[in-house]
Amino acid sequence: MGVDLSTYQRLLSETSRIISHQKELAQLRGENFNVFSILKMESRENETHSAFLGELLNPNGSHGLGTIFLELFLEQLDVSHLDISSTMVKLEHYIGGVNINDLSGGRIDIFIEDAAGNSVCIENKIYASDQEVQIARYCNYNRAEKNKVYYLTLKGDPPSPESCIDKLLDTDFFALSYKVEILEWLEQCQKEATRLPILRESINQYGILIKKLTNQLSDVKMENEVENIIIANYQAASVIGDNIWKVELRYAEKLIDEICLKLTNSLSDDFKIYRKDDLNIAWAGMYISHKNWPEHAYVKLEGNSKIPWSNSIYGIVASKDKFNRESVKSLFVDVELFQSGHRESKVWPFYKEILRLNTSENRVKIFNDLERATLVNELSDKLEEMALLCEEPLSRLNK
Repeated sequence: MGVDLSTYQRLLSETSRIISHQKELAQLRGENFNVFSILKMESRENETHSAFLGELLNPNGSHGLGTIFLELFLEQLDVSHLDISSTMVKLEHYIGGVNINDLSGGRIDIFIEDAAGNSVCIENKIYASDQEVQIARYCNYNRAEKNKVYYLTLKGDPPSPESCIDKLLDTDFFALSYKVEILEWLEQCQKEATRLPILRESINQYGILIKKLTNQLSDVKMENEVENIIIANYQAASVIGDNIWKVELRYAEKLIDEICLKLTNSLSDDFKIYRKDDLNIAWAGMYISHKNWPEHAYVKLEGNSKIPWSNSIYGIVASKDKFNRESVKSLFVDVELFQSGHRESKVWPFYKEILRLNTSENRVKIFNDLERATLVNELSDKLEEMALLCEEPLSRLNK
């Protein structure tokens, strides 16, 4: 039997009411003043999340509570092969140069090791995609009986097959989620920090951030109310849940198409502006090329990894495999835009963040015509400025 349209409308109306009430409570409690959000640190895997978790886990951390947080964490993971009294915690621990053929090497986000060489490796993923054979490389580090590997994501998603190769989930490595295991552990940590108000509230703020990133309400009573609404309207809720990603994808494509159209109208015919057909593919995005630029050099806006659900970057694509990096960078030494705030990778001599659709709070803007138009104008202006600044320098590349 089908679901009546009024059931969908009632479900959405009731849920919207609860979310509105949640926002009112958050304002009254001061939860909107979150230092992680204010400083735009929400999705930085290493600088924010690994750093915060690592400091709590570190027996010599600034919290001053010794091994208590580490003990709670290992209990949460059911890890018993480490000697707590001799354990050290390291961030971005280097285990050798990456060797794709031997499935070895890399940098482990959070590395816990005792004096006997027993270890726990945690690969921390917020929105970034897996590196090549990444989990396989970490599983091969240390002997299996001495090492446990965990793949930590917002919702406990498994790694890609290209990352695992022959390694098996729940056998060779294990999945963790911020939504469940990390939040439960943080609640325990907060209880242990009751008499240390600054530490307690810092943990509380971080927990609020995690709830925001995983779309959870911060009020237990309202969580229960939403749960009851879903139970009472389960079929309708399932249909809505199964189709949300399609709507998000379609409107992200609409956003990018509108940017492309605006750039096509504002830039000269010497430029070509286009996007990849499917934004549901990792690293897809929109491109700006020029008739005088080399074939593999262009300006791009790209998802990291998928535009509709992640932070996106923009910049110049000119891979080290195709061009001498020093030659590329020398073309822009007098271009002020590129002298600060840009990062570099093998593929990008210059790139920086441009669009944040990593949370539902940010994605909701693309559904509103006025807010989406504002985004289109802001992003188009940045891309046009970069394209024009690149027009002459990139024309000299390889000449």
